[in-house]
Amino acid sequence: MRPLRVEAKSRRVFDLLETAANSSHPMAQFHLAKCYQNGHGVDQDSTKAVELYCSLANRGILQAQISLGRCYDSGLGVEQDSTAASKWYSKAAHQGNGDGSLHHLVAVCLINGFGTAANAEMAACIFEQLANEGHSDSQYWIGCCFLNGWSRQENPKKAFECFSKSADQGNSYGQWMVGDCFRSGSGVAKNDTKAAEWFRKSGEQGNRYGEYSIGNCYHNGWGVAKNIDTALFWYRQSAGHGHGGAINSLLALGSWP
Repeated sequence: MRPLRVEAKSRRVFDLLETAANSSHPMAQFHLAKCYQNGHGVDQDSTKAVELYCSLANRGILQAQISLGRCYDSGLGVEQDSTAASKWYSKAAHQGNGDGSLHHLVAVCLINGFGTAANAEMAACIFEQLANEGHSDSQYWIGCCFLNGWSRQENPKKAFECFSKSADQGNSYGQWMVGDCFRSGSGVAKNDTKAAEWFRKSGEQGNRYGEYSIGNCYHNGWGVAKNIDTALFWYRQSAGHGHGGAINSLLALGSWP
């Protein structure tokens, strides 16, 4: 529980931001959206945060475009939509700055061809540079490049190393892919127990792929004792975040909707 003094201070900051936001101050509105997103000084309301981000993003506020893209990317306050996420990343990318996070978003657009011609080689170069600087999202993406041969020679061992660096920083996608590598034996010795451990870490962060994968582990007894009830729990979590495979699994088990 947060100390009352901290809560009072957070509420005071929120009130000041709300006053400024009502005067159409764009950065006050942006930080107000952050308050709603994180529950600082107000009850957490991801939907309200998205509304504010969207209004600002449509007015060309770069920070809001990035934040809105991330909301779509993660399904926070809005239905998960990778295409919409990349659209907003692309809009932000065209404005440009020297921030490493934005450079990562540029690379995401390049690898997918959103808002610009697809260029896997350029994307991989950006991911690799940022990965070497410790950016966990880029470590995940350059791992995907090595795993799938996107402008890099396929190298499952190198991919696993990249995913592991990302996972060790708490990145839920890196954790999911470390689990996937252990599950499939790609770049590392197959180990279902470790796979389930990493899937769980990812799922506990709300990653729909991790949730679906740990659900599969409990459904099939991969690395954990088979438990349909627990599998259903994780499938429902994943389905709630829009994972089609989880929805299909629930349908097959007669538990959807």
